[in-house]
Amino acid sequence: MASTNKSPLVYALGEELKRLRLAKGLTVRAVGRLVGADHTLVSRTESGVRKVSPEEIARWLGAIGADNEDYDRILEMARDATRATWSEVNSPGLPTLLDTLIKYEQQATAITEVNPMLVPGLLQTRDYAMAVMSDGDLAADKILPRVMYRLGRQDVLHRKDGPHFTALIEESVLLRHIGGHCVMADQLDYLLEASSRKNVDVRVIPLSAGAHGGLAGAWVLLEFPVAPPIVHLEHVGSATFLHKRPHTQSFLNARSSLLDIALNGAESAEVITSYADQHRRNGDS
Repeated sequence: MASTNKSPLVYALGEELKRLRLAKGLTVRAVGRLVGADHTLVSRTESGVRKVSPEEIARWLGAIGADNEDYDRILEMARDATRATWSEVNSPGLPTLLDTLIKYEQQATAITEVNPMLVPGLLQTRDYAMAVMSDGDLAADKILPRVMYRLGRQDVLHRKDGPHFTALIEESVLLRHIGGHCVMADQLDYLLEASSRKNVDVRVIPLSAGAHGGLAGAWVLLEFPVAPPIVHLEHVGSATFLHKRPHTQSFLNARSSLLDIALNGAESAEVITSYADQHRRNGDS
C-alpha cells in the first residue's frame, strides 16, 4: 500500500528509480505504461514523496528490465525504506533502528549532535564507548559488538564527501570520569584531533552559560541535500525519529541558540586541552 513519506531512504529510492529510468532511455509516461500506473504516480515515487512496498518495486524493476545487480540493490533499498521507523520503539527493535540511523548519517550533508551528558558517539574512542556501554543493563556478550558498531559509524566522517559534523558538548562532559582519568585523557585528545578536520566542528558549552535548552537531553539533527531534516532522540532502551517540520524546526532554532552561547572553535580547543591535561595528571598520580 502506498503512502506519503518524506524519509531520506524513500528519497534515495526514488533517485535510484529515476536514474535507472534515464539509463533505460524511458520517459515517465513510458514507465507508467509499463507498470500499469498513471505517470503522476511514477513522478511522485521518483520524487520521494510516495512510499511503495517492496513488492511493487519488484514489479516495477521487472517491467523496465533492470539487470540482476540493480534489481537486488534497489529492492533492498525498498525493504530498508519499509522497515524505517518514525516512532518510539522498545529495545528489541533497537538494532534495526541503529541500521536506519547509520543510513541517515551516510546520506546526510550535515549532522549536529547536542549532548549534555556524553561525548557524541561519532567522536567516541573505543575505551570510552566500552566504559559507557559497560555501565548499563546490556548483556556482557553484546557490549563489544555494539561498541564496534558505534566505531564503524565514524567512518562516515572520514569520507571525502562525508557530512559536516558539529558537536555541541556541555563542559561538564569533559570533567566527568567515564572509564577513569586515563580513558578521559585519551578521549579528549581524540576530540582535539577530530576537531582539526575540516568537516568536524567541536564546540563546548561553558558551565558559565547556566541553564539552556541543551540541558533537556541529547539529540541529533541530520540534514540532507533534498529531503527535509530529521531529528534522532535516543532514550533508555528506545529511540525516536522526528521528521515533521514543526518538530524539526524547534531543533533547528535550538541549534542556533546553542551555537550563540557555545565557545568558538579555538576557545573550545583550549578548554578541552586543559581538561585533558588535568585528567592526565590525575591519572599519573
